[in-house]
Amino acid sequence: MFSHHRGSFMRGRTGRRGKTRKFGATASVASLLVLSTALAACSGATKSANDNPNKGNITMWFWGESDVPGSTKWITKEAKEYGTIHRGVKITVVPQATETLQGAFQTAAQSKSGPDIAMQWATLPVLTHVWQGNVTPLTGLIPKSELSNWLNTDENVSDGKVWAMPLYLLGIPFVWNKELFKKAGLNPDHGPTTWNELLADCAKLKAAGILPIAVGDKDGAFGAWFQSVVGTQYLDSVQQVKDVFAGKANFTSKKYSQYLWLMSDLQKKGYLSSDVASIEATDAWQDFAQGKAAMTWTTDGNVASWVKAGMTHKLGVAKTPQVASGGLASYYDSTQSISAFITSWSKTKKASAAFLEWLHQPAQLNSFYTATGAFPADKRFSASKIENPVMRSLYKLDTQPKQLWAENYTPPQVDSSGFRTVAQGVVAGSTSPSAAVQQIQKVIEDWQKQQPTDFKNYKKWAGVQ
Repeated sequence: MFSHHRGSFMRGRTGRRGKTRKFGATASVASLLVLSTALAACSGATKSANDNPNKGNITMWFWGESDVPGSTKWITKEAKEYGTIHRGVKITVVPQATETLQGAFQTAAQSKSGPDIAMQWATLPVLTHVWQGNVTPLTGLIPKSELSNWLNTDENVSDGKVWAMPLYLLGIPFVWNKELFKKAGLNPDHGPTTWNELLADCAKLKAAGILPIAVGDKDGAFGAWFQSVVGTQYLDSVQQVKDVFAGKANFTSKKYSQYLWLMSDLQKKGYLSSDVASIEATDAWQDFAQGKAAMTWTTDGNVASWVKAGMTHKLGVAKTPQVASGGLASYYDSTQSISAFITSWSKTKKASAAFLEWLHQPAQLNSFYTATGAFPADKRFSASKIENPVMRSLYKLDTQPKQLWAENYTPPQVDSSGFRTVAQGVVAGSTSPSAAVQQIQKVIEDWQKQQPTDFKNYKKWAGVQ
């Protein structure tokens, strides 16, 4: 978005339809019982044959490359290795596009066909499918002793069960180019820690002919990111994040919407990329990596790729500058980002669970870190393996006790049509913050009315009745 993207969520489930055969009146009860028993036995035998942890053809829809460059190559390699070790299991990895990740799975869910293992962004994109009956709980399939080693599983808990597997930790650090800071007369070793410092640094950088902040919002991601890392600083608790969608609070309240004026202010002062509304996040990151801008928000995975490219001496990383004094202002924004789960229609649930568990074993955790530089979401990963000072700083941020990625709590429809789409107009200068507030509030209300079942489930999950 930037790489942790949330696309549109197409609602509308259709059940499995089949023909019902009518038996004639002359059919005896005994015949019916015999037929029923035979069908049950056949069904049980098929289920038993397919539900074997050491046998099965598994299709995995994988997403992660834009968060963590190199992750697709890694998972393909691991799937092949697993099949070599477990001769009865074949895993086919099918990479997913960011733009169609949610829509494609919704289509698969309607027909109850497609992947055995799928991936969606953490919390609401996963839990919405849980509530719709499209996901199999991992609790019961994977031992509690194993699940207890996984990090951030609380992001995908509903009814006391864990529904999806975290693969990596994803923090959204604020990053600056030390060389450009020095060129503008700023302290290269001291990035802005407050909003006033950020504005002052932006002014000096702009005066020196340097673009202050490189961001791309063609896909609307910057609006959602900004709400998560800046907007929540005005709130006092995670419950307040939930309340605005559960109908207990209103987005028009200043504490929820103030961030839109800050975003507009950056745009009006010329501190953001001039083409922010028409370029992708990846384009902005390339500009930053090429020294065309002094600051950006990005992912751990992209920082890791810059470190591998020899940019360590240029990079400063920290949490987003503090703008407010709410209880969440001290939180960092690490999340498990993408989550892997087993579909409810999979005929290889045990084999799929065994593969997910295998991905969290020490050898696989280490191979993931070696291949990508990103941090595995598991307590067993040793921080001693992190030698680079920039990456050590990121790991410290990612593992501090207080974490929140607010977008996880946003209903997908509200995220795609509200926080992302509406904010595009703000950063383009075509929509005023006050107009954006009203538009986002309407999107929230539309979701509550149009998706009453999802709204009811959300309120139950959020503890709001």
